[in-house]
Amino acid sequence: MILAIDTSLGTSVAVVDGDDVVFREQAADTRRHAEHLGGMLERALDGRRDRIALVVAGMGPGAFTGLRVGIAAARAAALGLGVPCRGIASHAGVTEGTAQVTTDVRRRERAWSVVVDGVVADGPHLAPADAVPPPAGEHALVPRIDADAVDAALLARAAARGALEVPEALYLRDADAVPSAGPKRVSQ
Repeated sequence: MILAIDTSLGTSVAVVDGDDVVFREQAADTRRHAEHLGGMLERALDGRRDRIALVVAGMGPGAFTGLRVGIAAARAAALGLGVPCRGIASHAGVTEGTAQVTTDVRRRERAWSVVVDGVVADGPHLAPADAVPPPAGEHALVPRIDADAVDAALLARAAARGALEVPEALYLRDADAVPSAGPKRVSQ
């Protein structure tokens, strides 16, 4: 069995056993991943702990905090279960078919990938929301899916099909934070 966790958009947890989805739960809330994950994982693992052989983490693209919560939860679950953890691009959790998948990464931008048979073949890339280029070359005629959710069950199936491992979170832009210039003067 594969336990999959994705927090690149909302929160999604699934357990897949071969072709069967034995547990699937999603929450659309994009800001309360940690609040949802505890209960979801408890329900996902109920009676299944000893049968989990792999944990899959959705690696984005997505917002920094959301991704960190899901990746940390997946790694902790794998450690606690004594099984390996693999990172997979979250766009593989949108379709098992072939499509250009786009997701909102805020700031009027969309991340996009070309997914072929449920596995990311090109991307992810970042573009202004109104300027995502159409697929080109051999994928020129694939449909576009503007996703607002990632299904952890599809992410688990992509991992089972041999989707490439993604070792680092896919933030697609540098952090906004800047080092302090020193203490601010607060009095005259």
